[in-house]
Amino acid sequence: MDQKTVEKLELKIEEAMIEIIVKMGLKKLPLLPSHQTLHLMAKAAVAVYEAAVVNQRLEE
Repeated sequence: MDQKTVEKLELKIEEAMIEIIVKMGLKKLPLLPSHQTLHLMAKAAVAVYEAAVVNQRLEE
């Protein structure tokens, strides 16, 4: 995937995680992660997605 698409996907995933975590709040979650942690979580999610894309292409 091209870098611009990766960055946009990371940003959108990060925004979605922030929204969900804020809505759930500390009543349901033991910790509100830092911005840096959320950013790393989004990058990890995109890396897994990219690996799935590569694996799917290899199977074709």
